[in-house]
Amino acid sequence: MSMCGGAISEPIIRICMMPRLSLLLLLALLLVSTFLALNSVQVLPERVATHFNANGAADAWTNRDQYRLFLLLFLVGLPSLLVLVMAGLPRYTNGKGQIPNCEYWFAQEQRQLTESFLIGHACWLGCLTVAVVYGIHILILHANAMIPPVLAIDRLITMLVVYLCGLVWWTAAYLRHFQRVDKNN
Repeated sequence: MSMCGGAISEPIIRICMMPRLSLLLLLALLLVSTFLALNSVQVLPERVATHFNANGAADAWTNRDQYRLFLLLFLVGLPSLLVLVMAGLPRYTNGKGQIPNCEYWFAQEQRQLTESFLIGHACWLGCLTVAVVYGIHILILHANAMIPPVLAIDRLITMLVVYLCGLVWWTAAYLRHFQRVDKNN
């Protein structure tokens, strides 16, 4: 019987359900944000302001087709890469160099729950990343709607601070999870 099936305790059920919820949320965010972002690229001018100075004034541009390509790479590629690296790499190295107490967490008795946690937690990181990339796209849309283009630096800073707080939460939860070692086993 698998670790995530049959009669098992409530904490194990929560760990087994987490990857499903976070994976579904990540897939939904990827689909919806990609659809919305690619449709909204059409309203951008042919010459898109993509880099802004500290005052928010545009100082570098690209064409709309290049912007669409970079947007797709960052919106889908970056979160997907993070999920693959965070969930996949420890599986191939048995956690060495990535997970505290890796001998315990990748022992046969814990391996499936560990991999389940890694997938779920990596998907939450992917969700955070999709949200910030899409948010930056929205800021670029608004900036390019003005003549001359001006980026709302205060909103960008707020968004980045929220993302960094999310990364701190994500890292703390990751480390806290893997610090626990069951001394009874």
